[in-house]
Amino acid sequence: MEAPARRRARPRAAFVALSTSCALLFTLTPAAYAEPGPEESTTAPSDPPVTTEPAASPSPTEAPTTKPPVTRPTTKAPPPPPPQKVRKFTVSVSDVVLGDAYWQGNGASKLVISVQNLGETAETITGFYTFPSGTRATGGYGIDGCRTSNGTLSFSCPLAPGGIGRVVVDVDVAPDAWRLSGSGNVTAVMENFPEKVRNFSITFNTKPPVPGIELTADPLTLPAQATPRTETATLQVKLRNTGSAKAAGALEVVTPPGVDVVSFPSACRAQRKLSPERSRCELGDVAAGKDVPANFVLSISAAARAEVPLTGAVHGYLAPIGLDPVETRADYKITGPPLAGEPQLPTDAPASPVAVTSSQLSSLPFIGGIIGLVALVGFLVVFSLRRRLRDESATRDRPGMQDDSGARDAASQTLVPEPRRSDEDLPPLPQRTPIPRSLTLPRLPSGPVAGSSFRQPDE
Repeated sequence: MEAPARRRARPRAAFVALSTSCALLFTLTPAAYAEPGPEESTTAPSDPPVTTEPAASPSPTEAPTTKPPVTRPTTKAPPPPPPQKVRKFTVSVSDVVLGDAYWQGNGASKLVISVQNLGETAETITGFYTFPSGTRATGGYGIDGCRTSNGTLSFSCPLAPGGIGRVVVDVDVAPDAWRLSGSGNVTAVMENFPEKVRNFSITFNTKPPVPGIELTADPLTLPAQATPRTETATLQVKLRNTGSAKAAGALEVVTPPGVDVVSFPSACRAQRKLSPERSRCELGDVAAGKDVPANFVLSISAAARAEVPLTGAVHGYLAPIGLDPVETRADYKITGPPLAGEPQLPTDAPASPVAVTSSQLSSLPFIGGIIGLVALVGFLVVFSLRRRLRDESATRDRPGMQDDSGARDAASQTLVPEPRRSDEDLPPLPQRTPIPRSLTLPRLPSGPVAGSSFRQPDE
């Protein structure tokens, strides 16, 4: 009976121990659901608190790992872009100049265009040109890499840094073009770069053969400038009546683009503008043999100053009473040193490569050269053979030198074997004494010679 009682006592003891443990647990731990105090809110938080677990300490058997400090990227300005290479070019144009042949009916002349690459990279400079009335292009060619196209009305020049190219245009001027005013222009452009325009004029070295009138115009020289700016200059003109009667005189001043007449001389009885580039001055009667000086003040714009040299013209008129008026012309130039950084390019016409290649080359110089070369080689061969024969003859004349010369000849033999001679194995001939030119024998005594069997007939 004790065994069943002991079995029933064990669950009770276990229950008591469990109850005691729970009571102690609730007594030592603060109540999770304690009543709130008067100053506490009864509203439970909407989000449970986030508990951050402490980092586990490294094991004593493991060495602590040292991490490099985290460097935050610093904000710096981007590096400056690499400097761009300089791109620059310049262009110069000559005037179309005519001489005495023009007044005889020959209006042929040339227009020279020069371009230079002033940049740091290779560039291709292209352009075109237009002519004034009475002038037309008849041909052309380019040198130093330039070439013409579109019937010689345009050009293209691929140039290395610092390279200079030129284009020569053949021009024909009409017989009455000297009476006309106007100028042509050349436009040059580089890719993605502003274009440049240069003007040119039709000028005459000599005056037209007109009797009874004489006209002169002095050139203008501008001072040096670092940068182009507007300035003024005085054009001095002189008209002379070389006839035998008085005549009404007049002057017309033709200015290049960018140049204007701003002041007329006091000798003008009347003045007016015929066009933006042509101004007329009426001088009144000019007595026979009289000179009329006239000074015109010109205003030169900054754009025109950058394009010097410029060319203008002055036309003079004399109208005698009852006769037709006569006209003449004189050209003037506006020059000055180039601006800073703008070199003066050559505008002289080079020799035409077309003229050299179009004419047939004669074959006589080549034939003469070949004949001369063959004659020179033959002379050298003959001279060498004669010298060798002379040396061998001198060697044979010396006694005791035959063996040495044979040794030298054997040493100088080439790899090519010489032909075998039939007398190659024969011994050398004995040296002969020279034979005298005359031989005098001794005179024998009369009678039989001793030791001989000769007897007199009577014996």
